[in-house]
Amino acid sequence: MSVASNDEGKKWIQATVAVVCILTGYVLINFFEKLAEWFALETMIPYFFGITQVLSVILALVAYVILMKNPKSSEFMTNVYQEVMKVVWPDSQQTWRHTFVILIAVTIFGFVFGFFDFGANYLLGLVNK
Repeated sequence: MSVASNDEGKKWIQATVAVVCILTGYVLINFFEKLAEWFALETMIPYFFGITQVLSVILALVAYVILMKNPKSSEFMTNVYQEVMKVVWPDSQQTWRHTFVILIAVTIFGFVFGFFDFGANYLLGLVNK
C-alpha cells in the first residue's frame, strides 16, 4: 500500500476540481449554444456567442475558487482522497479474469432473454392470426 504525502493529495484534489470546472464550462457553452438554436438568441442579442463563452468561463472559475476556498469542501475532498488511498485495487490478472466472467455471463443472459423474446413473439404471432 502506498502512502501519499499531503502535498500530493492536494495536487490531485486541485487537478480533479480543475478538470470538473473545465467540463462544467464546456457543458455551459454547449447549453448556451442549444438555447441559441431553440430561441434564435444569436439574432436578438449581439455578440451572443462571445458573451456566453466568457460567462461560462467566469462561472467555471468562480466554481473552482469557491470549491477550493471553502473549508468544508476542502476537508471533504481531503477525506475522500484519504479513503481512496486505502482502497486495495485488484491486480491485472484478477481484472482480466473478472472481465472474462462478466462477458460470458452477459452473453449467456443475452441468449436466454433472446430465446424468451423469440418465444414470446412466436406465441403472440400465433394469437394474432
